[in-house]
Amino acid sequence: QARLSSAMFRNVTVTAFVAPDSSLGVFSRAVDSAQDRIVVNVYELTSENITESLIGARMRGVNVTVLLEGGPVGGVSAEEKMAIRRLNQSGISVFEMAAEEGGHAPYRYDHAKYVVIDDRSVLVTSENFGRTGFPPTGVTGNRGWGVWIDDPAVAAYFRNLFFEDMSGPAIVPVYGSQGPVESPSGISYAPVFSPATYYGARVTPVVAPDTSSGITDLLDSAQASIEIEQAYITNESGTRLNPYLATAINASRRGVQVRVLLDSYWYNTEDEADNDEMAALINRIAADEHLPLEARCVDLSASGFEKIHNKGVIVDDRAVLVSSINWNTNSPGFNRETGVIIEQPEVARYFRTVFDADWSPAVRSPQKSVDYLKIACVIAVIGLLVILYYRKHCR
Repeated sequence: QARLSSAMFRNVTVTAFVAPDSSLGVFSRAVDSAQDRIVVNVYELTSENITESLIGARMRGVNVTVLLEGGPVGGVSAEEKMAIRRLNQSGISVFEMAAEEGGHAPYRYDHAKYVVIDDRSVLVTSENFGRTGFPPTGVTGNRGWGVWIDDPAVAAYFRNLFFEDMSGPAIVPVYGSQGPVESPSGISYAPVFSPATYYGARVTPVVAPDTSSGITDLLDSAQASIEIEQAYITNESGTRLNPYLATAINASRRGVQVRVLLDSYWYNTEDEADNDEMAALINRIAADEHLPLEARCVDLSASGFEKIHNKGVIVDDRAVLVSSINWNTNSPGFNRETGVIIEQPEVARYFRTVFDADWSPAVRSPQKSVDYLKIACVIAVIGLLVILYYRKHCR
């Protein structure tokens, strides 16, 4: 594994964007701006649009290298194998992080999601490079956050990270195969949030497992408010909270207003210990201790996107975390993950506006629907028993 130290960069230009509203457009602009070299590290790549964008860069003479996770959950999809094949055919080198038989990869998963362009800018996002993270404009997808950072020093940090990871023994070339091309969902979505560019930011990369403690430091720094938007949160055990969640709850104990927004897609709510139970637990803690703390699960039908896939935090409307780091036991300590903490009030307020829009239609604690027919039957039975009792005993 690498042993990266924390770093901080000043006076940085940042373009903020969100999925599904504008993610593909920003990605295409970033790749189209390349003149010399593009390096990509992403957990999964299935998008036909992104594949075509990278091939277009290669056709105009840009050197493109792609690093993927070799063993994602569920295996490498047929759509990704097809994307790899098309990249190979265009002359793009594609590699995967996958241990040889009997060996070990340095990380449980290469779950990072970033692109470095010409050693001068870097795009960092919560989203995989597929149809849900980067849908065409006007088509639904995930709620995710991203930033395109225009700064040679930040780009150099991620470039060095890329080649550090590429130098390991678990990196092998990969060749795709014929298969289906991924297509968008076809469900329409009206974009609300356009990308916006801001200046003078302070940027601190957060890289798991090396510097993932920076998330705890960010939460600890809160004085007024914390907004958390996550695909899911899992606790350490039945008696131990997730460390990031515990830090946020401790912040509420000192008076910080904390809001937690979780996904409600079927696979995050169908079991007996997932997001709806997590929201209920957080709200129970808030009620028992009278804390300024609330959790909700997003209402996907009202919001218009497929699911929340985000891994973001906003603190005091002054700093925001954009990252690939899930709030579980594996992601911060065993995966290769990437993110950035951006300290700039306008950037933080951009994402706060998005968060507020997602929060408004969300539901506090999903409840099972009330069966009014059963209630009416019970009342009728009780009433009948009362009548029979009085007829028998009160003549």
